[in-house]
Amino acid sequence: MAYRISARHPGRVVTYTVDTEEAALAKWEELTADGVPFEMTDSAGAIVDDIDLEDRIDARGEPEA
Repeated sequence: MAYRISARHPGRVVTYTVDTEEAALAKWEELTADGVPFEMTDSAGAIVDDIDLEDRIDARGEPEA
């Protein structure tokens, strides 16, 4: 599933698109660590957070990277 992240870096807004839950979770952790405000949505337009991403990874039954 694709994820869209709208991040509000100082002085600019950047949109990232990632294709996997793992990539989305990595970007979530990066932006959170940097203190950048952002909103993440899935391809259906639903807002997701890190817990949602971890749940989706777990639901697939694959080990986390």
